[in-house]
Amino acid sequence: MRDALGIFFGLILLIAGAVLLYSGMSNADASQSAAIISGATFFSLGSAVLSALLKNWWKWRKEYREYREN
Repeated sequence: MRDALGIFFGLILLIAGAVLLYSGMSNADASQSAAIISGATFFSLGSAVLSALLKNWWKWRKEYREYREN
């Protein structure tokens, strides 16, 4: 359950970061730098969550394969 929620929130953070980065770079106004900084933050958080989950999944897969072979 935790992995499913992590994937969901990781994807949401990645999408929100990409949208904020795109909108911050496409228009030039006073809030442009705030949108770029928040977009980069959300994007990096989403990337970190997804990479941690993929690392955990890969470790579990490797241990499961070793268990089945023995």
